[in-house]
Amino acid sequence: MKKGDKVRFLNAVGGGTITHIEGSTVYVEDEDGFEIPTPANEVVVINETPSAPTNQAARTYFSEAKAEPVKEVVTTIRETESGIQSKDTPHIVLSFLKADRGNSGDLELYVVNDSPLYAYFSIGQISEDGKKAEPIYRKELIAHEKAYIGKYNPQRIDNRLWQCQAILFHPTATYKPYDPINRDIRIKSTRFFKNNSFVENDYFDEKAVSYDVTSDELEAQIERLTEHDMHSILSEKEQKNQPKVSKRSINDLLEVDLHIEQIIDSTAGMSNGEIIQVQLARFEHVMQENADRHGQRIVFIHGVGNGRLKTEVTKLLDRKYKKAQYQDASFKEYGYGATLVIIK
Repeated sequence: MKKGDKVRFLNAVGGGTITHIEGSTVYVEDEDGFEIPTPANEVVVINETPSAPTNQAARTYFSEAKAEPVKEVVTTIRETESGIQSKDTPHIVLSFLKADRGNSGDLELYVVNDSPLYAYFSIGQISEDGKKAEPIYRKELIAHEKAYIGKYNPQRIDNRLWQCQAILFHPTATYKPYDPINRDIRIKSTRFFKNNSFVENDYFDEKAVSYDVTSDELEAQIERLTEHDMHSILSEKEQKNQPKVSKRSINDLLEVDLHIEQIIDSTAGMSNGEIIQVQLARFEHVMQENADRHGQRIVFIHGVGNGRLKTEVTKLLDRKYKKAQYQDASFKEYGYGATLVIIK
């Protein structure tokens, strides 16, 4: 095989033109302009072209690797003449497993489609300015399929933001329609060097670090809300006088308690989704109020709980306040229940 050859995928629909080759991995550009890293033994040449010199820089997302056999996903799909009958809901997971070879720290990456539906799935790496996405991987996943993506050194993509997208469907039966999945996941290499990060899971015999790509109903509801919606909910539920937000200034340190009882008098009649919206609205109000105070340190106390509020605060920081720095606040003073933000 050589650059310019037309090839067809053996284990997936489609094909394209080879742009360059690294070891036993060929990079295939499909008709949509996506470049897909593929093991050479999984493509077949259908139209050869003359060899030509290339100066294109080799991509370095994934190094050469071969997938090892893994445990099958055990889930049952029940189909009838009227379509799919299943209590399963769409669930797509990215799983990182330790590579077997030596102590290099390399990881093997898989995507798991643990749902009764097929999925057009893709990963794109978001540029630092957030204006572009560079394709990394794309595949049509069948129902309950695990697909090997590649092997990589975690430090090569440390703190990179991946956009994961999926369109769910079934090719032969009627099915319940779901909104397209669109999730941004930030990969931080430090997670892979903690002993307790790799845990038992339902998909592999080995322990894995997993990221849930599938938005649950609460997260999807929050993402659909506009800033106006959040402030409307806050104004309806908030007491008329000054909100009870605990703040103290100690050597330019501002402390903001996001516990719901510190923001409003009563949560009667409010859903969990409305409660977290009020908390996030308070967080955004404080961030906007201090936007021009460079060097201002703010401790947001969110508590531990199930980790949902901390996760949503982090997502907002990554998406809307990229210039701000953040980290876990002092463990001695706050335990695991607070995040320190520094305005830049």
